[in-house]
Amino acid sequence: MHCGSRLSEGPGELLGPVAVLDSIHGAGIIASRLRDLGIDAEALEVYHSSHDMERFSLVVAPVHLSPQNRSLSDARRLGKRVISHHRAVGMILGEREFRAVEITGTRGKTTTALLLALILSHDMRVVSHTTSGIELWSRGKRSLITSGLSITPGNLIAAHQVASRERADALVSEVSLGGTGAFDVGVITSLSGDYLIAGGSMWASTAKLQMLSLSSTNARIVTNTDAKLSADVSFGDGGDVKLSRRSVDIGEESFPISLDEALDPTYFDGIAGALAAAISMGVDVQDAVEALDGFGGFKGRMSRYQLDGVNVIDNSNSGLKVSGIERALDLASGGRICLVAGEDSESVCEGLDIDALVKMIESRREDIDELVLVGRRLEPHAPRLRGRTARNFQEGLDVARRHTFAGDCLVLCVKCFR
Repeated sequence: MHCGSRLSEGPGELLGPVAVLDSIHGAGIIASRLRDLGIDAEALEVYHSSHDMERFSLVVAPVHLSPQNRSLSDARRLGKRVISHHRAVGMILGEREFRAVEITGTRGKTTTALLLALILSHDMRVVSHTTSGIELWSRGKRSLITSGLSITPGNLIAAHQVASRERADALVSEVSLGGTGAFDVGVITSLSGDYLIAGGSMWASTAKLQMLSLSSTNARIVTNTDAKLSADVSFGDGGDVKLSRRSVDIGEESFPISLDEALDPTYFDGIAGALAAAISMGVDVQDAVEALDGFGGFKGRMSRYQLDGVNVIDNSNSGLKVSGIERALDLASGGRICLVAGEDSESVCEGLDIDALVKMIESRREDIDELVLVGRRLEPHAPRLRGRTARNFQEGLDVARRHTFAGDCLVLCVKCFR
């Protein structure tokens, strides 16, 4: 219906033997799928061992891998052709009977993806693949299918398989560091706050621009105006879609929108991006706006709720930064304040900036009545910060609940997958 397998396209054809580097970040599933397609392929662990690259015709490497990595540098020294995981995945994904959306960016990927799935689910059967897991959406409700998959491009293979099995009308996928090209709509949520990858040799924004370079000619591209890119539909300040607390502007038209009054403004870019993507898919503007009626946030993304009378501000998610912890603290009010902050080291690859977090807590320590520090990297700072310690998110929550009471405010800010 849409794109078929592109194994034989031009110079990027996948001819074996193929070495797929980095078994920690999706090489296994890529190599397995290539073998299913009759191609000699091997997944290689490249951080703790090196390999003889002589026999391979093609090397598939993640964009984040340092050029100094011995296996990768040897492949290039031998003149082997090297392509990215993103490109390989885009080429091997077969025909699909659903519409596919891929979302990348420096911030807001998960929120935008979940919001788009929410909007589309009011008229479609939708599967989403994000750091929250692979989930099935129907009529604004979601149910978890599987958890524990990262958003490395290789895992899109599993997400496509689930979407086919579930007979989905649409698949919305969050993808790290770019797009695969196997999409009908590609979204770049932001390029602000850029950072270096690949051993400091490349800016993340350069990798994310695969969203454009690998896209097909009939794909639609949606971008935040901060990316300063030519797009089919833009959102944000000066874009085609702009959001305020009570209205959304689409071009020259304005539509009322009814969001929960307590919704944090950090959601606004995600809502605008999701609306822009929905519109680019042909969803009626009024229907898209109405799908967000009363929206009050997603759990773990600056959401607010009560837990046995304790007022909770929950901003524990995989994309958490120190600025997000400080923002959550700014929102805390009423009663004693308990902050649970840190990282669940067993579930995240890229941790928090510990030095920046410690400095922020030091500057705000008098505002915090109870402090729980999560993760082994924060343990040495506990005595000086006068904080309790916990190994992971759940243990941090358990400790906090023993020291908070009705009317208190509990601020949950742990970098983790939820």
